[in-house]
Order: sequence, then structure tokens, then C-alpha cells
Amino acid sequence: MPKQQPLTLRQRLARWLAPPPARPAAGGRRMYAGARQTNTTLGFGSGGNTTADAELATSLNQLRARSRQLVRDGSYPKRAKRIVVNNVIGSGVGMQAQVGTTRNALNAPLNTRIEDAWAQWCAAERCHTGGTLHFHDLERMVMGEVFEAGEVLIRKHYRAFGDSRVALGLEVIESERLANELIDPGAIAGLTNEVRMGVEVDAFQRPVAYWIRRGHPGDIRSRVADAERYERVPAADIWHLKVVDRWPQTRGEPWMHAVLRKLDAMGEYTQYEVDAARASASYFATIRSGDEGQPPDPEDSGDDAQVFDKIGRASCRERV
Repeated sequence: MPKQQPLTLRQRLARWLAPPPARPAAGGRRMYAGARQTNTTLGFGSGGNTTADAELATSLNQLRARSRQLVRDGSYPKRAKRIVVNNVIGSGVGMQAQVGTTRNALNAPLNTRIEDAWAQWCAAERCHTGGTLHFHDLERMVMGEVFEAGEVLIRKHYRAFGDSRVALGLEVIESERLANELIDPGAIAGLTNEVRMGVEVDAFQRPVAYWIRRGHPGDIRSRVADAERYERVPAADIWHLKVVDRWPQTRGEPWMHAVLRKLDAMGEYTQYEVDAARASASYFATIRSGDEGQPPDPEDSGDDAQVFDKIGRASCRERV
């Protein structure tokens, strides 16, 4: 074995001046700074790594209810919804027929007939099962539902409505009618597919059918049992409009879910400021001069102080 040569003076000096080797992080491993636990990150990320459906199953009903309340009572959320609908739908998405001929030209007479038939079917009494919404109004409403509730269902009924000659009518179904409580594979006896929050899916998470309540759970109704009765509608008869951010994600989330708490806090803060201003404006006092131009006696102010206190308290009680 060869004898190791002693270090030269330059080598010993370089080793002495070299920086010490980097020490590993606590626990003997490196980690991202965003994953470190400090006294300011307690509770941050404590929910664990869950799927989109697992998070929506516990939060969707409350998120949707709060979103609807903000749009119903808040001026800014309502305006935001209207801006989205105006930019996406506008006055309505039209249809232009582009049927061509064998000579690579548009068949103008046939295209005109198709567009006329489309315009006739778009009337409210023909396209909407309820006979109320024109097709363009229906487009605006379902886009607003996607913004407000995160999703909306449109069911296709293959029958003529009104005086239509087209056997097709569209029914708008709010997402509350989907059976959220059906989330287990064995929730329905004799069913081999999995049911995720009211949507029956196959092994690839492809929708097979939708389990829809016969009645809205929050509707004014005489028969409560309608909200507990379900109808299995094939997925081919349903358009489920939603935005999918993760996969698998069976249901849609309201678009304002990330700012719900902040918008509610801003609304409460504004109301408190208005209440404080109204309370301050309800207090008043009068200054009474003495007899014959003499200044008032400081010791003779008890009655005025009592009157001022009674007026202030009465104003506060009247405001409340």
C-alpha cells in the first residue's frame, strides 16, 4: 500500500480557509420553505391532501348558499355576475347555418330555411319546458348559475312544447336538486356503478346517470316527500355545465368561493360604519344663555345634562 504523502503548506492553508460543509435540515433532510412549520403557519395546510370531490362533499352546500346570499343582497357580487354574463353571452349566442353545395358554395335558400326554423324554435313557448324563457334568456340564466352556484343542469325532453314542430324542450335544473347525500358506491341497492354526490359514474369517472330530486329542497311546496324522491336520468339527456379545475371533479364550485368570507366581512364592516355614523348623528345638545345677557351658572346645568342624556338614549332605542 503506497504511503500517503503529507499535505503541503498551501493545501493545509486552503483546507483551513474553506467554508464548512452545509448541514442538512432538521430531521436530516431538505425541504421547501413553504412547507416549514412555524408559529405563524399553524393550521395552514392542516386539511391534508384530499381530492376535489372530498372537499366539495363537505363544503358545497354552504358555499353555494353563501354565494347566493351575496349575489342576492350584495351590490358588488351582483354586479360581478352581470358583468360575466354580459361578456360571455351578451344578448345571446346566435346560430348561422353554413350548409354548402357540391360546388363549394353556400346553399343560401337552405341556410335561410334552417335559420328561420331555429329562430321559431327559440321562442319561449317552444324551447323552454316552462314556456317562460326565450333561448337567449335561458343562455344568460344558465351562465349566471354557473357563476353563482358553480354548476347548472339542462335536461333535454324529446317532445314538442307549445305549437313547436320540433320534438325538443329544455328544462333548467338548479344544482340543489342533485342528491348530494348519495356519495357511497353502495348507496343504492343493486347498483354496480359508483355514485358521487348524486352523479352516477363508471370506472373512469365518466357520468352515466344523474340522480335528481323531483322537487327542490328549498321550494315552497305542499308535499315534502318530493324532495326525498329521486329520478335516475341518463347522462345522455343532461348537459352538466361547470368548470373543472381538478380531476376527478364531479361537481362545480361557485366562482366566488375564494372571496366569500372577505366580501361578507367587508359588508359587515360597512354596516358597522354606517351604524356608528347614525348613532353619532342622533346625539345633539342646545346652549342656553343666562338671563339678561349674563353667562349661565355652571352649577345650574344638571337639568340640561339630564335632558341631553334622555334625548340620546331615546334616539338610540328608536334606532335599534
